[in-house]
Parts: sequence; structure tokens; C-alpha cells
Amino acid sequence: MTFEAFWTKYPRKVAKKTAMQSFAKLPMDEQELAVDALETHLEYWKLKETEMDFIPHPATWLNQGRYYDELDMKPKQIKKPGLPWYSTDQLTMDKARELGLTPRAGEEMGQFRTRISQRIAELA
Repeated sequence: MTFEAFWTKYPRKVAKKTAMQSFAKLPMDEQELAVDALETHLEYWKLKETEMDFIPHPATWLNQGRYYDELDMKPKQIKKPGLPWYSTDQLTMDKARELGLTPRAGEEMGQFRTRISQRIAELA
């Protein structure tokens, strides 16, 4: 494998000369391992929706032997925002659907939230 094969695949194109030097220091079998492992890392970064700023520089990835990392290939978990249902319009609409309510024509969000609160009180 060549450095160019690695560089072509690596998503973050910074410090090419330093990355080339890091790649050249690796034994041939580790160079091949790095290029092969990069495919899995690319899938991982995509699966986890990793922003480019959080993908290590290629020299860092090589110097730290990141090609040996064991990756958790489970899809990214969407965290529920620990906010109350009335704090955002989206959470309000989610709560309304849960209660079988829909906004009335011309009803403002504040009025709708009041109606949802009343329904919650009725069910309590």
C-alpha cells in the first residue's frame, strides 16, 4: 500500500507532509493494516455523524495507532432532551399527539399549551 492510497481515503486533509512521514515510519504490515482499518473508521465516523473537527489529523491517527482501535459500531443514540414538554414547540406537539390533541385554527401556541395542560389535569 502506498501513502497516496491512505491519503486519498482519509477525510481530513491536513498536514500532508507530517502524515506522510508518520506513514513512512510504519512497518509495511502496519501500513497495510492502517489502510485497511481506515474503511472501518470511515464507516464509524459516518455512523456516529462525527463532525470533521473531531476526526483526528491523519498523522495523529497514524502515530497513535488508531487503526488498532476497537470501534462501537452501534448507531448514534439520540438523547432525549431532558426538557419539559412545554419548553419547545416540537416537544409541545409531541405531547399533544400523545394526548390526541391538535391545534385549532388560529390558536396560538400559548393557548394550545394551556389546553394541553387542562387535558393533563383532567387525566390526572
